[in-house]
Amino acid sequence: MPAVKGKHNKNKKKRVSVPIKKGRKPSYIIPDWLHWLITAAILVILSIAAYYVFLRPYVFRLKPCRGTKEYGVCLPSGFLCYGIDVSHHQGKIDWARVAESSAESGYPIRFVIMKATESDTFTDPDYQVNITNARNAGLVCGVYHFYDPGTSPRSQAQHFINTVKLQKGDFVPVIDVERTGRSSADLRQDLIIFIKELESHYGVKPMIYASAKFHRRHLNSAEFDSYPLWVAHYYVVRPVTDKQWRIWQFTDHANIDGIKEYTDFNVFRGTEADFNSIRIK
Repeated sequence: MPAVKGKHNKNKKKRVSVPIKKGRKPSYIIPDWLHWLITAAILVILSIAAYYVFLRPYVFRLKPCRGTKEYGVCLPSGFLCYGIDVSHHQGKIDWARVAESSAESGYPIRFVIMKATESDTFTDPDYQVNITNARNAGLVCGVYHFYDPGTSPRSQAQHFINTVKLQKGDFVPVIDVERTGRSSADLRQDLIIFIKELESHYGVKPMIYASAKFHRRHLNSAEFDSYPLWVAHYYVVRPVTDKQWRIWQFTDHANIDGIKEYTDFNVFRGTEADFNSIRIK
């Protein structure tokens, strides 16, 4: 029987050609020159940031000293009275060696200011041995509290008073202020409470320690002007502040015989009478 044309193809599916969609081209392509310009700008910004954060302090130390170099640092000109400040971070200190070696240098260390307390519970573990041995070595001693703006100023003051028994000839108590807390206004309000507590107990005006920038931003208020200022400002010829200061911490990289770690170094500005004015009578 002859096959019927198309009978066997009746149920076959027809092949449908589906067009392949091509990927959409971006509406905008960054030109090569702009790409390289953006990359170069990012590298410049990162390089500047790295210099100021990591390299600038060390570059300054490499500059030639045009004055007197002692204790591994260039001493600022115009000062005759030098001192250091320490905490447990300096490790065990040979105070007799500190006094003896500095006397031999021609630029003797006359005073040391040491950490005693922080907030309302912490006591520096090396405070008692440091102050005892530094006094025995004939150094004028000062004692500081690291102020915590997040803790009650009265409880901090009581902790300092319970820990620190100042003697005749010691520096007035010192408050190290480096943190703002909630705001500058809150810091100033609580800090003056802390200062007044110490002033009432010891019968002297405490000294305030702060960096030049921190003091300008957060403590630039008339209520603090009557208190002696110990200012920190590194890598400058003179501290940049319009406030009268008594002590200037000009480096954190002094190398002192008797102390294993690098130490902050300071100069005192003023006469012998000025020096005695910040000591316990």
